[in-house]
Formats: sequence, C-alpha cells, structure tokens
Amino acid sequence: MHNFEKAPIFVYVINVDWYFELHWLQRALATLNSGAEVHLVMGMTDTRLMDSFSQYGLVCHQWNIDRKSLNPFFNLKGLVDLYQLLKSISPDVIHAITIKPNIYVGLICHLLKIPYLLSITGTGIIFSGKALSTRLIRPAIRLLYKASKRKDIKRRIIFENNEDRAYFINTGLCDSPEAVTILGAGVNPDIYEPVAERETDTPIILFAARLLWDKGLGDLIEAAKRLRSQGLKFSIQVAGIIDNSTVNAIDQRVLEAWGREGAIQWLGTEKNMPRLLAQANIVVLPTFYGEGVPRILIEAASCERAIVASDIPGCREIVRHGINGLLVPARDIEALAEALAQLIQNPEIRKIMGKQGREIVERDFSEQQVISETLSLYKELLS
Repeated sequence: MHNFEKAPIFVYVINVDWYFELHWLQRALATLNSGAEVHLVMGMTDTRLMDSFSQYGLVCHQWNIDRKSLNPFFNLKGLVDLYQLLKSISPDVIHAITIKPNIYVGLICHLLKIPYLLSITGTGIIFSGKALSTRLIRPAIRLLYKASKRKDIKRRIIFENNEDRAYFINTGLCDSPEAVTILGAGVNPDIYEPVAERETDTPIILFAARLLWDKGLGDLIEAAKRLRSQGLKFSIQVAGIIDNSTVNAIDQRVLEAWGREGAIQWLGTEKNMPRLLAQANIVVLPTFYGEGVPRILIEAASCERAIVASDIPGCREIVRHGINGLLVPARDIEALAEALAQLIQNPEIRKIMGKQGREIVERDFSEQQVISETLSLYKELLS
C-alpha cells in the first residue's frame, strides 16, 4: 500500500452523496488508510450516508449544488461557496469528480494554486445529449475546461476510457501528458463472485442503472415487445436509482405502469447487487449516454454473466464482442432484439461468455488495481 510521508489533506468535491458511495468510497478510504486527512464536499441528500462517512473518519461538508440548474446567478453562488469552503480547509490536493465540480475546481485552483485532479466519469449528457439546452451550453463548458489549463499548477485529468481521453486531447480540452486513463471504479471480485446460472426456460434479463431515458430502457421495452411477439419466453427485471435532480430522468409512474402491463418487473433501488446478479441470466445496457465504464457491466462480468450493451465508448472497454457479450449499435432496436434472442436461446454460449468476462475483470478491472493507480497519482501530485 502507498503510505504518505506526512499527513496531507485531501478534498473530494463531488455533486451528490449516493454517487460518491457507489463509485468513490473505496478510493477515499484507501487514501485515509494511507495516512491522509480526507474531506468530502458534496450535495448531501441522505443523513444516514453522511453519518456512515463520518464514522469511517471522513470529514463531511454540505455544498448546495443544483446539478441541473443552468441559472448563472445560482451557479456563481455555488462557485463562491465552494471557493470559501476550500480556502478554509486549505488542502494539499483536490480531487473533483463530474462536470460541475470539475469546472468549479479548475477555476478555483487558479486562485488557490493547489494541485488537483479532475475525474471525467464519461462525457455525460452535456457532451452526448441531443436536447437544445445541452447543445447550447456545450461550447461554454468546453471553453471553461480550456480556461482551467495552466502551466504553473500540477494537475492530472483521469478518464475512465481511452476514447474520452483522445477526445479531450484532440479538441484541446487538456494536454496529453496530464491525461491518464484508469478503467472505471473497479469491483472487488471476492464480493462479486461467480454464481452458476439457474437453469430455466424463462431467463431473467437484468437492467440495472440510473433511471435515465438515455440509458436505453425505452429501447429495451421496444425490443422485448418484438421478442415476445415471436414467442420467446423471458422476464425483464429493472432496478436502479430514480434521479429526479437530473434532466432525462424516467418518472417512477412510467416504471410502475410498465410493471402493471407486465413489460418489466420493477424492483426499485437494490443495495445487494451480487444477489441480484446471481438470480439473473443476462445483463443488458442499451445506453446512448456518455458513459465512463458502466459499473453494472463490470459487476456482471465479475459474476460470470453474459452482457448485451451498446457499441459506444466505455461499454467497449469492458464488453468484448463475441467474447464476454454482444455489442449492438446504440438505438438500433432490431439489433438489440437479435442479440438478446441469441443469448436467451443459448445457455451454453452465456456460460462460456460469463467465464471469459470473469477473466477480463480479474485482469483489468479489480478495485485493488484502480485504488493503486489512483494513489500513485496522488503521490505524484504531492511530490
């Protein structure tokens, strides 16, 4: 393990607590265990999470950030609040995660002259969305990323996949030497362990993701209609976080209506993902969102489940077509239906793909590897 010489002060700046718990908690705890003092600055939505972070020894600060607001006045207030908070903590390194914290921290570190890291956890709706509001704001976001480049402050920009890294470098949003790829959040293969599929004539297809339209659940429902009209037997389980603080959220009433129609089985938010994966036969993510590396796909591969996913950056990183799953063009319902049909009808192929997925995770996507690579970057910025 990397141990720091003297106790440096680290601050993680992130938009919301549940996202931090899901993707970043293990890295923050490893930083703490290496001898650092660790602060979390974020939008706190759940007091139970705040209590559990504090019990670990992480210092929590509430930051009022509206993740979907484009109101300049409100965003300026968020920036000023963050500046004052960071100045009072006086950290040695700041790690900002997701677009708004990235931009705010990039600008603030100009003034405070503190080494920092930005994590690009996929390009998100801002870079991939088709709505007019996102298209209008995109040039401003790009300009702000460019504005935060400085030669006299050490920084690293961490990408979850190489295609996002190339895009940022090629469009001048960052420089090649400062851009690093660390593949997703990783999972612990001992927790996400292989469980043999239950033999069944009605395979369970699992869709588990943040409930945004861009994650492709609507396309999955359409593909399922076609498959059922061909007489194929299967069921679709849907689990995930309903995230109303973002545009493109699927309304819970829509999910409940699909449940009543028998299109899906709506499970709500599920904490025990290994259990959910153990009872599934196939995992699907027909996303057209700007992904980093979707965690559910790493978890699925670790549990030896065959995957159907969109052929886009991030999904391509973990799913190798024909090896541990099938990649289909995003928004192509016909191709999605065909890929699902192939796996529904072939339990043997699913089994082989599952085994190969597990090997990919053990080699490239273990949590330990991600933690080790992240702590190495921290040491580099401190030196």
